[in-house]
Amino acid sequence: MKKNLFTLLLIAGLCRCNVPTNMKERNLEGVWRTDSINNFVNGFSFTNNTFDEHWSTFEYTEDGFLIERKKDKAKTYRYTLPTSDSLVYADSLGKKLSGFQILKLTSDQLILKKAQKPYLPGKNQELFEVRFFSKMNSK
Repeated sequence: MKKNLFTLLLIAGLCRCNVPTNMKERNLEGVWRTDSINNFVNGFSFTNNTFDEHWSTFEYTEDGFLIERKKDKAKTYRYTLPTSDSLVYADSLGKKLSGFQILKLTSDQLILKKAQKPYLPGKNQELFEVRFFSKMNSK
């Protein structure tokens, strides 16, 4: 009886390896639209929440591609989630183009933070951008 139970537990454990342990990839898949963009510069902030034709939609596919669509144009990138709180975009050769900190990722909301380079020389500058996205319904 103990041998059968051990075998059953072993088989269940091996089958579990095929189930994704990090569901962030599954939550990311789909088409996202930008709701707002907050820019923070040394304690000051500006929020843009006016959707216009210059804003893109972002489609994350299950095979690791990101399709950014703006007006009639589309660009394709590779994406990876190297850790549970980071998202990296790369070109077709694997060269890193951009990186983001994932502040929140659920099945319907995505919040990304990106550090920005200082405008002026000197220390003690904090510049970053926070983008808020919502998942678009599939039809």
